[in-house]
Formats: sequence, structure tokens, C-alpha cells
Amino acid sequence: MAAPGGLVDGNAGWPFVGRTREREQAVTALDTAAGSGVLLTGDPGVGKSSLLDEVLDDALRRQRVVLRVTATPGWRDVPFGVLASRLPQPSDANVADVFRDVERRLRDVAAGRGVVIGVDDLNWLDDASGALLERLVVGGTVQVVASVRTDALDAAPVAALRRSRSVDRVHVPPLDPDEAALVVREALGGPVDGLTLGALWRISQGNPLFLREALRCGLRDGGLVRRDGMWTWPTESLCPTHLAELIEQTLGTLDPDEAEALQYVAHAEPAPLALIERVVPPRTAEQLEERGLIRLVQHGPAVLVQTGHPLYAEVVRNRTGALRARRLRRNLAEALAAVDGGAGDLARVVAWRCEADLPVAADDLLTASEYALRRHDPALAERLGRRVDSARGDWQVARALVAQGRSDDADGHLARAAADLPDPRDRAEAAALRVLNLFWGGRRPDQAREVIADAQRDLPVEAHPGLLAAQAGIAAFSGDSAGARARVARLAVDPPRDPLLATAVTALHPYLLLFDGQPGGAAGMFDHGEVDIPDTWATMRAATQTCHVQSLLMSGRLPEAERLARRYYRDAVDRGAADAVGLLAFARGKCAYHAGQMGRAMRWLHEARTLAGDRTLFPIRVYVLSANAYVAAQLGELTESRRLLRQLHDDHTDVGGRRLTGLVGADAELTAAWLAAADGRLATAVGALRELAGRADQAKTITVECLHLLSRLEPTAGTAEQLARVVAECDSPLFTLWADYAHALAADDPAALERVGTALEASGYLALALEAMVAAETACGRRGDHRRANLLARRADLLQQRCGGYSPPLRPRPVSRDELTPRERQICELAATGHDNAAIAAELVLSVRTVENHLQRAYVKLGLRGRAGLAQALGLQRAG
Repeated sequence: MAAPGGLVDGNAGWPFVGRTREREQAVTALDTAAGSGVLLTGDPGVGKSSLLDEVLDDALRRQRVVLRVTATPGWRDVPFGVLASRLPQPSDANVADVFRDVERRLRDVAAGRGVVIGVDDLNWLDDASGALLERLVVGGTVQVVASVRTDALDAAPVAALRRSRSVDRVHVPPLDPDEAALVVREALGGPVDGLTLGALWRISQGNPLFLREALRCGLRDGGLVRRDGMWTWPTESLCPTHLAELIEQTLGTLDPDEAEALQYVAHAEPAPLALIERVVPPRTAEQLEERGLIRLVQHGPAVLVQTGHPLYAEVVRNRTGALRARRLRRNLAEALAAVDGGAGDLARVVAWRCEADLPVAADDLLTASEYALRRHDPALAERLGRRVDSARGDWQVARALVAQGRSDDADGHLARAAADLPDPRDRAEAAALRVLNLFWGGRRPDQAREVIADAQRDLPVEAHPGLLAAQAGIAAFSGDSAGARARVARLAVDPPRDPLLATAVTALHPYLLLFDGQPGGAAGMFDHGEVDIPDTWATMRAATQTCHVQSLLMSGRLPEAERLARRYYRDAVDRGAADAVGLLAFARGKCAYHAGQMGRAMRWLHEARTLAGDRTLFPIRVYVLSANAYVAAQLGELTESRRLLRQLHDDHTDVGGRRLTGLVGADAELTAAWLAAADGRLATAVGALRELAGRADQAKTITVECLHLLSRLEPTAGTAEQLARVVAECDSPLFTLWADYAHALAADDPAALERVGTALEASGYLALALEAMVAAETACGRRGDHRRANLLARRADLLQQRCGGYSPPLRPRPVSRDELTPRERQICELAATGHDNAAIAAELVLSVRTVENHLQRAYVKLGLRGRAGLAQALGLQRAG
């Protein structure tokens, strides 16, 4: 395997990943009786040559003689041409003499060892060499490992080798998505965001050659960049020029009928089979399918046709002239309209007619644009809407731009629609969408509020319900939870007519429940199908999905949250929206954090902040940066945590000339308090948490989180009681465990702490379970119950292993070293300066068991788990 980062540092190597099953099959075949061989088959570029090298390397490690040759078309007509340098023979000898001479030479070289000949691209081997290999294999002189393309199995050299029954065939498939992702990470030598991995998978379909050329192109042209330590490719097209040239070599062998048939598929994919049957002769389509250039895909009850590889379509479309492309699209539009009247895909019919410069009525364009928007194709909706010069056209373009996350581009169109649409309710909803776009996307809250005020003044009263969505959205993120709830309740009675605006507020009701101390109720809304996951706007779809995950997480249903976060993340990657993938990476990071997997949590949150860039809706960006800073502090990376918090405030504190408020502001303040505690500024942290929890208008969930952290930093009965009162008004079993933990800490009750730790462990919340178990261990030690403390220490060790070695930063405060007995301090000082237990026992004339017992009691008093840290706890310098 190549060294990590080979592509980046100029190393020509390429990582070999996966292929475990195929490698084992080939190695097992070579382990059988002499005379056996292996034929590695697969598509071009799939990695047959790399696998052949791995198998030959294994043969070398087994002390076999290995000869490797690569057959090429240039040697196809030269007898023994490829083998000449490897298996020399007299040029004037006849074939029989050559065969006998080669066999003799090989036996002499082998000296009793096995001989393995590796042949790359066996199909290009000349006939004489093929016959020689067949004889050597049949005669038991050598074993052969050869690679060949699947479409070349009938070539004479391949057929000759396959006549030997002892040659096994091993098919080499494309890499699966996980293997392809591992290859990319190994090749780049660092983490890669899921959006980039998803895009690379779609264009490569697991073909290592395509993958490698795409990465080389991205590095060379600057599209693939490392941002904040993570590789990302923030471009729409990943088709490298050199790779397109390779594909054109394959496509160049098509006859005219095949070439045009492939053009139809490339311009229409995925196309209904009935459509392709109307424009492509059946025999031509069958030939393309047999060559792997097109394939059938079952999509529900429908059978669709698409190119055999996504890059085929891109290359074919790029090489199709403008006149031919117009004719193809005109024919496709007419054929699809004939198949089902165009009802199955109105937007595509209209788009093809437009691209073929055929006349299309404005009403048809608007209808098709709306159809495309609802089928989550906002780019097509925008193109069609731009062909209509009217307020309705502006409205279509504006909504399509918002759905693509292009808030700045959308504002002008939204303003014109809000001013010119004929229906007052439509103008109100256009103004409402503009307000949300300004507030969330443009980060211009003052202007957003001005737009609302102007709309309320200028629109008739009966149109004002169209503004409710904007008013609810601003209230929810400005600290006016009561106002947000009231408007959400009115929206349930009078929802927006526009589906995109309705999508924007889909998650508001469960979101408000989640932060109002009712995460169970929020999760229940999803459980009972009361919340539809929207299709139209990728970011809002992801926001709704993230709300679902968060509701489960805060309800004590962590395993469900983790499973759902994985599924939603894959969905976001498939849709290809950066904000959406970043949001679900954030959700996965939060799940990993509570599960005690801090390294994994940081990796997901790192991806989230890489993808949640400057154009990301501001609440999303705040939550992502805040979570990154929180977990960094948890891991002791205080400098990084401070940097992230500074970035958060630099990006958002001056939005509209004032600091962050509402739920997003409170979340950032909670993180700042946690960082202060981790930084040793306990009084600052405690003061901030008390102030935050004491605000009269504070959301219950934020209050619970504040008191939960406060009870761990400074355990008191008063804080525990305050937390219990707030939790009694909530519906989360997880919050109840937090309240129980606060009481147990305040009482320093080891049995209660153990019960809480056990319950948290059973629910999957291993980070807090570990902290509770360490607290129980220390409480036992303070009571002198050292036997129980030892048992709890072992449980804590097991939990720590499950958490990947993570050590909770909030340990119960150890007693002062002055509280050690004189004997305990004496033994600890010797241990800290490098003496083992036997040496200590000999010096102090004690038994080894007595030394062990004294040390164990001292560890408990000092809050240590072993000798590590003894010198620091005692104020000593460790010797040597």
C-alpha cells in the first residue's frame, strides 16, 4: 500500500484497499496443487492489476519464484514477444525445442521452489506465448495469475489458459462506497467531507482508475482543496479532462447508430424504457447493453434506462454538437409526449422543447417550473422560470434560488414578486419568504423586520396571515418563544399556500417543543407522522431531519437517534447539498458525543463546520461552531475551543449590530461557560450558568442544560432541587436522569451515583455514565469503602475502554495531599520517584499487600486511577 498522502506529496503510489475476499480466493487457488492458476476478470480500471500485484507479492513472501509481464497490443503479432526478456530461448529453435528449453530453464531457476508467472492484460498475449503458458500450466511447471477484461474472455490466449480446469476465475468488482471512501482518505492522507466522497462515488461508481484520475485532476486544477484540515471539493462538476479522454477512446469504437443511440440515453437519463424504445432501434439498444454502455434500472414499478457509467453520459453530452443536441431533445420531447402525454415528467418535456428552441407557452413554463421545484430539481425550475418575463416568473426564479441556498441572488426576485404579484395573499407570502431569506440566509435581521413592517402597512388585513411564517421564524430565533408558539399554532389553522414557504416552517413546531422541555413530545410528532419530511428545499429537509434526531437524543433514545442520523446523512449526501450534509454531520457528531465517542464526534463536527460555510443559514452555522467548540473543550483542546468561539462571535455577534439572542445565543453562551470551566475559571463558569439559567424568558431545555452542567461543576442541594423542579415540567427520561445525578453528586451518595451511571450506560449515554461511575468510585473511597471503590474502578475502566480511552474532565475534586496519612504519603512519594511495590515494601519493612492497600486508598483520596499523576499530585518531580 502506498504511503498515506501519496497523491498530495507527489508519491506515485496508490493505496490498495479492500479486495479481501478476492485476494483470499486467489491466494487459496495458488495454494492448491502445482499447475493451478488464477484468472482475474473485471471491467477496465477496476483494479485487476493492483490485485495481481498483491497476489504476486504474497507469492514472493512464500519464497516462490515470481515473473511478471504486461501484454500490450504492440506485441500481439510477435511470437514470444512479451516473454522474450523474461524467458530467453534460441531464436532459431523450433517451437517444441523452445517449450522444452523454457521448462528446463525454469526448473533450474526455481531450484525446487514454486514458480508463479503474472500476466497483466492476458488478452493481448501473442498466440505462441499463450500456447507456452498453457503447456507450462498443464505440465505443472508454473502457476499463472493473469488479468483480463470481462469483455475479452474469448481472446485466444485467454481461451487457451481457460482450457486448463485447474485455473480458477476470480471476478474483481468495483469498490463499494466504504472501500472507495477509504481509498480517497488514504490517497489524500486526511479526512474528506461526505459530500465530496459522495460526489466522487457517483462519478467513479467504485472504479479505482476513474477515482484516481478524478483526484489527480482536482489536485492539479485546484478544485480539491484542504479547508480547515479537511479535504473538500466545492464544485459542481468533477469530470476530469484526462478521464474524459480515456472514456472517449471506448466511445470512439461505436458505429454511427450506436453513437446516436447512446446520445439519446445520455441526454434523457434516467429515461423510461418506453421512451428509449421509441427513439432507439431495439437491436442497437441490445448491443449497447451487452457492451455495458447502457443498463436497465428498476425504480419502483418503472424500468429506467441510463448509461453504464455516469461519466459516459457527461462525455457524450459534451461531445454532442449544438445542432444535433437540438434535434435529439426535440425528438425526445415528442416521443415522451407520445408515451404518456408528458404527464409523467412535464418539466422534462418542456425543458427539452425549450432547449430545442420550440415554442412553449408561458403557462406551460410556469407549470413545468413548479413541477420541477416540487420534484426537488430547483436548478431546472430556475431555468424554466427565467424564460417567463413576469411577476410569476420572478416568483418561480426566487423560490428556486432560495431552494438552492442562493439567498443573495434571490432577494431581488423576491422583492419584485412581493411588489407585483396580483394576489395580495401571494404578495404576502412572497414578502414572508423574503423576510426569512434576509434573516436566515442574508443575516440582515433589521432589513427583514423592515420588510415585515412595510408589508403589514401596505397589504390588506385579509392578506396578513401570509406573513405568519416569517413572523414565527424570526420569533423562534430571536428569543420570543411565546410569540413563536402562538404563531405556529395559527399556522396549523391557516398554513402557507406556497409549498416552499410551508417547507420553511415544517420543523418549527417540533423545534419549539424540543427547546421548551418537551423533546418527547417533539419525537412523538415524528413517531406519529405529524411531521412530513419536506422534499422541496434540501436545507429545510435536513433541518427537519436534524430536529428529529435531536428530539430522540434529548428524549433518552440515543440508539434510535444514531440509526436515524446515519440514514438521514446518506439521504443528504445523495441529494448533494452542502448545508444539508453539514447539518446531518452535526447530528451525527452530537450522537457520538453523548455515546462517549469523542474522537468520532470531533470528526463529524469538523465535517459539519467545513460544509457549513459563509452562505449557510445563520442558525445552522452558530449551532455547528458552538458544538465544535464545546467538544474541543471536552477533549482538553482549549486553544482550538477558544478559536472556534472567537470565530462564532466574529461571524455572528454583529449581525444587525447586536449580539446573538434567543436559542442560538443561549447555546453559544452555554459553550462559553463550559470553556471557562475547562480553562480553570470555575467562578466565571458558575456565574455565567446561574445568570443564563435564571433568565425569566429562558427556554426550559436551555435551563435544564445550564443547571445540569452547574450541578456537575459545583454540586449543591440547591442546584439539584432547582434542576428537579424544572425537569418535573419536562417529558424527557434523560432529563430525569440528569436530575437524579445532580442529587447524587450533591449528597456524595456512591450507591445513587452508581445507579445513575448504570441507567445511563443501559441507555447508551456512555460519556456521562463514565463520569458518574468515577464519581461513585471516589465517593466510596471517601467513605473508606475501598473494596467497593475497586469494583467501581474496574467498571469505570471498562466504560473508558468502550469510550475509546476518553477521560471525563469533570472528575470529583480530589482531597488535598495533606489529608493523606503519614504512611500513605510516605508510600506515595516512593512510588512517585520510581520505586515499585516490592522495593517500597523492602525499604519500609512492610508486606507487598500492605503497600498495595495504602496506595489504593491514596489513589482514591487523590482522585487518581494509578501511579500516573502521583508526582504532580504530591508536588514532586518524577525522577529520571
